[in-house]
Amino acid sequence: MDRDDQHGSSHLVSTAVGAVPFLLLAAWHWPYGPRADFGDYAQYLLHAEALLDGRPYADIGYIYSQWAPFIGPPVQPPGLPIALVPLLALTHAARESGVYKGFMALCVLTFLAAAGAYLARFGSRVLATATLFLVGLWIEMGFATTAVQPDVVFASLVWLMFLVIDRPGEWRWRQVVLITALGLTALTFRLAALPLLPAVALYAVIERRKVGQLAAAPILLWSLCGTLALASRPSALTYARFLPRDPRQLVGAFVENVRLYPRLVLNLFLYPLPWNTANDVYHLVVCVFALVGAAVWLPRLRHSFLFVFTGVYLSMLFVLPIRHERYLMPLAPMGVFFFIVGIATGGRWLARLTRRGLSDVGAARAALGIAGAIATVALLHQVLAPRPAALLDAPGARELFERLAAARDSGTVRAVFINPRVLTWHTGVPAMGFFSAPPDSTIAEFRAKRITHVVLGDFDLDPWRAQSIASTVTTHSRTFHRLYTTGVFTVYAFDSTQAFP
Repeated sequence: MDRDDQHGSSHLVSTAVGAVPFLLLAAWHWPYGPRADFGDYAQYLLHAEALLDGRPYADIGYIYSQWAPFIGPPVQPPGLPIALVPLLALTHAARESGVYKGFMALCVLTFLAAAGAYLARFGSRVLATATLFLVGLWIEMGFATTAVQPDVVFASLVWLMFLVIDRPGEWRWRQVVLITALGLTALTFRLAALPLLPAVALYAVIERRKVGQLAAAPILLWSLCGTLALASRPSALTYARFLPRDPRQLVGAFVENVRLYPRLVLNLFLYPLPWNTANDVYHLVVCVFALVGAAVWLPRLRHSFLFVFTGVYLSMLFVLPIRHERYLMPLAPMGVFFFIVGIATGGRWLARLTRRGLSDVGAARAALGIAGAIATVALLHQVLAPRPAALLDAPGARELFERLAAARDSGTVRAVFINPRVLTWHTGVPAMGFFSAPPDSTIAEFRAKRITHVVLGDFDLDPWRAQSIASTVTTHSRTFHRLYTTGVFTVYAFDSTQAFP
């Protein structure tokens, strides 16, 4: 076995070891359905089904409303739906299938392998394995394998780009082609990949001796493809209108993100203890070690594309009006690695103070042991936690879906429901989500979207918007005719002709 083969097999072993906590929790989650508040997965599957059936990509039944823009855009990027088409063909478009979960598990393993390879190349294989313990567990604590989502694939592609771009030596055309392909694929999975374009441009300026003029190729091709995509489907930039343009709004969004994201970052290090106060103390210690690790490792990154991308990506993240923990996924391995490096560094400092010898390898193994202990306790805590409810677990949900599907077969049905894309995926009934608006505006939107049925009952997913819809039904009682109640859901027929004089 030559040196490259040994290196490759060694990396596979370290990735497999680092992925053990993830695999254990994924196996525990295997019987789970998507969480009740998940809805994006249904839209990706609907797009994939449209492609499989030869229908227009946007012909999925989801009724987008300007009153509820953050439920989901009219169309999602096509990368994940294209990848799902073979899976739908294999499962005959099953509404639920272990094949989808297996696909997501492979995506997580790819992400862990790419991040582990980078961290091992520029840090330590043992420390990289320790990092994967926590990162993989954090990803699956968000139920990554229970529903198809693009975030893990996007993060995998980003870390593969780090591996390719941060290789020693000057750029060559083969490398440029690979960078272009990876970046373009990332853009088809998540619009959050847009910072790749300015990051590559900035990196080309900073490292112009290494990059030369070859960076122009991916930048021009990405820009061209993006322009053509927007020209063919302007709705892809639905969320762009929510970006703050007024300087005061921009500052407000920045301040709110600065306040929120540090709390979300703490989730990367898990909540392994059953007591809130103990977890607070644990996170305080984590922050100290992470800062030490950052001080040690950041100077090594100053000439890396990872460093440049991190700055550009955070600049985007801190002005967006949409805030979510999953947006941290591309940077999660780096944040956790800082913590692990901090533990190893602290171990060496402690050894010097106590005049005990501790090599770098010994410090790394100590950090691995601590990370393993944290992952083990956090894993046990997750296994003992109550099973989160799936939407189909809601009392009356299955009967509701069956009756709406039957009504669709006998006539036109267009519904309003708390989780519209999931309803459409399971029943084929076009659906619009709940929103909060004055009763007259709500009725006008129902009429504009040709709504025929309104389903009250939110399974405690969104009480505020559910109350607004319920208030409209009460205020305009002559417009709605109660059809039936099943479990926690009550179905009304909407008569648009009675809405206004």
